[in-house]
Amino acid sequence: METDLVIVGGGPAGLSAAITATSYGADVILIEESFSLGGQLRQQTQMHANLPSKFFAERGTSLVKRLTSQLETPNLKILRNHTMIGAYKNGHIGVTNGKTTFEIEAKKNIIASGAAENAWIFPGWTLPGVMTAGAAQILLNREFVYPGKQVMMIGSNSFALEVVKQLYECGISVQAIVEASETILSRDQALLSMCKKNNIPFFLNSTIESVSGSGHVEKMTIRTSEGMLEELEVDLICTANGFSPILEAFQIMSCDLTHSEVLGGWLPTYSVNFQTSNPSVYLAGNAAGITSLGSILLTGEIAALSALESLQFISERDSNRKKAALWEELYQIETFFNKDTMQARLELVKHYHSERGLPLPDFVDPLKGEMLFG
Repeated sequence: METDLVIVGGGPAGLSAAITATSYGADVILIEESFSLGGQLRQQTQMHANLPSKFFAERGTSLVKRLTSQLETPNLKILRNHTMIGAYKNGHIGVTNGKTTFEIEAKKNIIASGAAENAWIFPGWTLPGVMTAGAAQILLNREFVYPGKQVMMIGSNSFALEVVKQLYECGISVQAIVEASETILSRDQALLSMCKKNNIPFFLNSTIESVSGSGHVEKMTIRTSEGMLEELEVDLICTANGFSPILEAFQIMSCDLTHSEVLGGWLPTYSVNFQTSNPSVYLAGNAAGITSLGSILLTGEIAALSALESLQFISERDSNRKKAALWEELYQIETFFNKDTMQARLELVKHYHSERGLPLPDFVDPLKGEMLFG
């Protein structure tokens, strides 16, 4: 099987890249290990605002439908329930559906493998009834199953509070939110107001002492900031310990890795074009650093334009003009959510170029009028 471009991952970044690439006439194969496209958006019933200018605020579930509706084009082949499992010496990739394995020869590859939730380890964490916040959201919004009746949330980032809101609105009793830090991590005032309005308590500077139960979660003991032990009856414990980029596909393709705590831990090194140390591999989405949905969509488009330019589907001049505008929008959106994320991304890109003696483009910071990479 031959193609111009392979995209690994059918989440929002992969969909954004596929839409861009096919619009320029490139032949694209999109590989998705799940039975359907959209990634985490499939269970995100919450509204997403501050998206790129071509989008408007809408629910994740609605956005998936709008993105996938743009994929009905003859130059795109979608392989659902398929997984990239290896690379041949000639650079081709190996793909399987669990029954047959075959080879794909692509001129370029975009890996948009997304991110995985980090586990939270504490005594009793393997008991049934302990799950990540994302798993609870899948059960609630995709499978229409109540994950529990009395829930404790561990973690206070915005994703944690959004899941708390959805659980509460479905009639599940939220006993408390436990946070190891001295302050609540989320800055989302609407979510914070929701917790306050509904008298959902926060235990700050607190830790999990133990979780117990006969075959499933029944009780949870926390050590509060005063050093006291507080025991609560719960049948569901959700953990929100952040996300980390999924790296297996990059390791298969021998891409260099670096570490950034702000961007989620280990991730591939990459250029301003979202090109990795392997010239045939680009990356997009949370694989390039944990970020917001708006940024995920933009990185997919930038990576696709870069790959298209290398394949001569678009001129260098037109590609650079478009990428400059996208980088400026990326800066605005990412700075709005967390300026540390954008700063870490800029430092990663500058280091990549400096190490290889590559020039950086004259992209402008739209807020300050200064050079982004100055």
